[in-house]
Amino acid sequence: MRQRAAVAVALLIVLAASPLPSAQSGAAGPEPQSYATSATAILVDVVVRDRRGRPVTDLAGPDFEIEEDGVAQHVDTFTRISRGGGIGVGVAWKSSVTTVAVSSADPGATADGPEPVERAHGVTALVFDHLSAESLRLAQRATLGHIPMSGESDIRVGVFATDPGVRVLQGYTSDRSRVRHAVQRVVPAGSSAPEQRSERAAELTERRSRLRDGNGGESSAPGAGSDPTAASSRIGLRETELRLVQTELNMIRSFEHLDREHRGYDTSQALLTVIQSLAEFPGRKTIVFFSEGLPVSPVLAARLDHVIEAANRANVTAYAVDAHGLRASSPLQAARREVDEFARERLVQNATGVRRTEQPLTMAFERVEDTLRLDSRTGLARLAQDTGGFLIEGSNDLSGAFRRIDEDHQFHYLLTYSPTNTLFDGKFRSIQVKVRRPGVQVFARKGYRAVRARAIDGSYEPPALALLDRAPLPNAFPVHAAGFSFPDPAQPGLTPVIVRVGTGALHFAVDNERATYSGQAVIVVRLRDAQGRTVQMLSQAYLFVGEAGDVESARRGEILFYREADLEPGVYTMESVVFDPWTNHGSARVATLTIPPSAGSSLRMSSLLLVNRAEEVGESAKGDGPLYAGRTLLYPNLGEPIVKSVTTELPFYFTLYGDARDVTALAELLRNGQALAEAPVPLPPTDGGRVQHVGRLPIAELPTGTYELRIRVTREGEELSRSVFFTLQD
Repeated sequence: MRQRAAVAVALLIVLAASPLPSAQSGAAGPEPQSYATSATAILVDVVVRDRRGRPVTDLAGPDFEIEEDGVAQHVDTFTRISRGGGIGVGVAWKSSVTTVAVSSADPGATADGPEPVERAHGVTALVFDHLSAESLRLAQRATLGHIPMSGESDIRVGVFATDPGVRVLQGYTSDRSRVRHAVQRVVPAGSSAPEQRSERAAELTERRSRLRDGNGGESSAPGAGSDPTAASSRIGLRETELRLVQTELNMIRSFEHLDREHRGYDTSQALLTVIQSLAEFPGRKTIVFFSEGLPVSPVLAARLDHVIEAANRANVTAYAVDAHGLRASSPLQAARREVDEFARERLVQNATGVRRTEQPLTMAFERVEDTLRLDSRTGLARLAQDTGGFLIEGSNDLSGAFRRIDEDHQFHYLLTYSPTNTLFDGKFRSIQVKVRRPGVQVFARKGYRAVRARAIDGSYEPPALALLDRAPLPNAFPVHAAGFSFPDPAQPGLTPVIVRVGTGALHFAVDNERATYSGQAVIVVRLRDAQGRTVQMLSQAYLFVGEAGDVESARRGEILFYREADLEPGVYTMESVVFDPWTNHGSARVATLTIPPSAGSSLRMSSLLLVNRAEEVGESAKGDGPLYAGRTLLYPNLGEPIVKSVTTELPFYFTLYGDARDVTALAELLRNGQALAEAPVPLPPTDGGRVQHVGRLPIAELPTGTYELRIRVTREGEELSRSVFFTLQD
């Protein structure tokens, strides 16, 4: 009885709402991570410019139209995005609106007030792709000239190089001095062989033309008939030299083909890796891609489609920079030369009836078509335009391009819509954004592929799902997973789902030649109803890459998977699996998730959560998600034991929705079904129909074991109750 009384007194003292520590005292917690939600909607970043190239900043929701495959779509939400700075500058857009909101695009919803503005962070990846020394100097000079010497910005920037594979020179950071240092550490590809081969091919092509012209006019040359033996000898020498020239030319073209395919595949893989690293971040995501060319051969065309598809799925905008700058010759010169040779060959064949090549004529035509595809602008332009960016080419001054990229970062529009075509048939669907204002240019991604879940490189879900069908369930490493109910009136079935796993459980492969490491992980959550039918599947593939010297730090990390499901009232089975593709091992967890009915009551109550740690966020980053309590982001306990030597108090959290007047709340601590203590819970004032309570439970005097914390809420005979179990360890 004395122990129960002591616990009751302590419980009464600390149940009031109170600030939370950023982490459990005495423990070095992992790096803070942010939550991001996943919605069943198509997001489209839109930049609008006038005839003079200036951003148009005064558009409203009704000004926009979206068509998918030519069919008009309803714009569900419209947001004006305004940020304080870009990659290198810190100039904010002037706006009298300071709210952070996403509003309906319905004209009636926005007619009474100004359009909402969201001030959010963005992420930019600077990617340097196989650049020669001169091209790299141009790219570095432009980049360093734009990025300040020191200071920080809201935009996080990462620096990557492809030489080959992908090398992380600087992870995403807001420290501009670290970005500058990483840009300076990019090294050139160290070879001008492609240009030398191109020049040699041009010389051989010209020599071949002269030899063919000489052979064609041999019979009409002065004195040609006087010495048939000499003429025959000259013809033989020319034919021999012509074959040698053609042999060398074929060798150059074959090597160009192999080299192009290798570099193109390597570059596409690097871009996919960078896109995947950006996919985890909220806000506008951008790639500034410095390259001397991205050829689109028949083989690489599919790879480029894959890259563009992944970028659009991750809502990443690419800006391509032709790092060659001003070229001494036109990029179309090689294509023009091939066309001329094709025409000359055809004329000779028609005039003489003799085919001077052992290859079919269609092969020459295919070579012309391939040469047109090899124009560096072809692939770069497709990558940029199909993802909503633009191509910078033909200039040694890239400062204007960086200013324009920064403008897109600082101000753009975010539209969402739910497709009227709900069939996930795997087909590509085009997106066209129009603005009801004449004389403007609209920049937005061109479309997406209609798949419910797709890996960046292949399908990743089936191997992970196969583990859920094993008996017994695999348990190769520790995994924690949980789902929670937050019956917001606007979304009664709101269900945050969280999975946590330490990266130390994964296999990291170290490539000693490239001095890099890589690792992979796949997380899949399958929700089944009471009849065993799959109602929703949530998933994410993770790829870890970095320098080999940082592999130990990578093993000390943590993956925090967060999604928000929308479920009807009922009882569900939540199946979670974490799969390591390197080792083909994984761990699965199964739990029961209850979504209570809300009919017949004006008061609703969320799940009761224990809090592992809390993170204070800035005013601009403050969210209204279920795990935000004001400016505090809460990280729930997912069933991990509580160590008493680390913390003496255990924070808990719940939310009430609806009419919370005259509501009383009572906290009970139980063990083995027996009540140890109870105390009233003072509730804060209602906040727009929502009451959030964060309290702390004293555990220093409790013996080790398993306990139940129960919160009972009553009002005029109506009662709601939520419980959570936890285990104490010394």
